[in-house]
Amino acid sequence: MFKGFKKNDKFLTLAIYIFLVGIALILSFFIIKNFGRITSFLGSIVNAMMAFVYGFVIAFICNPLYKKLYKHVFGFVEKKKPHKKLRKGLSIFTTYLILFLVIALFLLIALPQIFTSVTDLITNISTYVGELSLFAEDLVASISKSLPFLRLDAQETINSLLSFITYDKIVALISNVAVGAVKQVFSIIVGLILSVYFLIFKEGFTAKIKKLLCAVLKKDKYEKVVDFGRFSYVTFTRYVVGALLDSILVGVVIFLLLTIFGFDMAPLIAVICGVTNIIPFFGPFLGAIPSGIIILMVSGDITKVIGFAIIILVVQQIDGNLIAPHVLGNATGLTPVGVIASVTFCSFALGFVGMVIGVPLCACIGYIFSNVIGNKLKKKKLPTKSEYYQVKDVYTDENFKQARFAVEAEAKLKRDSEIEQMKNDKKLKDDIIEEIRDKVIEKMLNESLETIKQDSSKPTKG
Repeated sequence: MFKGFKKNDKFLTLAIYIFLVGIALILSFFIIKNFGRITSFLGSIVNAMMAFVYGFVIAFICNPLYKKLYKHVFGFVEKKKPHKKLRKGLSIFTTYLILFLVIALFLLIALPQIFTSVTDLITNISTYVGELSLFAEDLVASISKSLPFLRLDAQETINSLLSFITYDKIVALISNVAVGAVKQVFSIIVGLILSVYFLIFKEGFTAKIKKLLCAVLKKDKYEKVVDFGRFSYVTFTRYVVGALLDSILVGVVIFLLLTIFGFDMAPLIAVICGVTNIIPFFGPFLGAIPSGIIILMVSGDITKVIGFAIIILVVQQIDGNLIAPHVLGNATGLTPVGVIASVTFCSFALGFVGMVIGVPLCACIGYIFSNVIGNKLKKKKLPTKSEYYQVKDVYTDENFKQARFAVEAEAKLKRDSEIEQMKNDKKLKDDIIEEIRDKVIEKMLNESLETIKQDSSKPTKG
């Protein structure tokens, strides 16, 4: 069948390329067509492994505190004698003691108030919906009077506005959330236990992963993978831990302000705003909308909602300009457009989890592309910084020419350094070989002398 093709026949190469492109197109079409089923299948796998996911997340969050304690607090344990296991055990015990104290403090202070707020909301939901209906009726009437050309049907508009705020729907929503939370309790408890083992054996896990990488990859590829792993770990640690701390601070500030200004349901609203604040950019809006509806339902006063909106706006301005930059820092290096794109795309693929981890995930993907592009530019002896390409004619721009000259000079210096290093390595290798040869010869001479002495010491026959 393939007798007409030579080993390197260009037609055979073209046919292989066409075949591979066809396979890629078929796979892409299959993935797009069955995207829902694929994400559902991946979601079921994640649900089955939730205990391990929780364990990894808890260990990941606790690891920075554990490292601080191990390095700065319990260093005295090994001052005289090495007691690595004792030092490690004390650090892990103290880490989880602090974690349990924080959780207990939250349960003792916030949870009873949140439970009271939710119970009150469910108990008086009919009254709240009625008050909201009257408010909506007055609002629609005012709009119809002020803007008659809109021709709004008051009752139909009210029914549309309140169609999603009914007693049955709200109770069903709260019940579903409660049932889902109860189902996750066992996974969280098992995950908490697993997280302890993850912290205890993390060095062993890391060593085995490095061992596997060394077995299957060459040295340069291994170094790139390890470098990417370090970057990913630092990026996720800074972002996730920083986002959690920032959200806790925002939730506490909102709770204090709402309590000071006499808002009802302050604990529940503060928790909603704090949890949604983990999501970049969209989080404050996602938290403010249901919180505003709850305030309007409970108070029936639009001025309360406006006051809440002002509080949220002020808090977000303070958070965005003062708190977040100090807590998060430049954890990802993404532009605002990149942040919005990351949250948008990852939310479709991974849901709420994608909203939370989308930014550091896309930052890691961007790191890979940045390295690939950077290496290709270096091979072409072109500058890697983007500002040199912000001109109309790149190759004729003077700054670009100077930057290109600097890259070429740096590449030459690096090449000369590598050549010098190779010479030094060869010289060192020759010296080592010479030293080994001298030692071998000396050993052989000593063995020969010892043999002669033993022969001369033996008594002669006769």
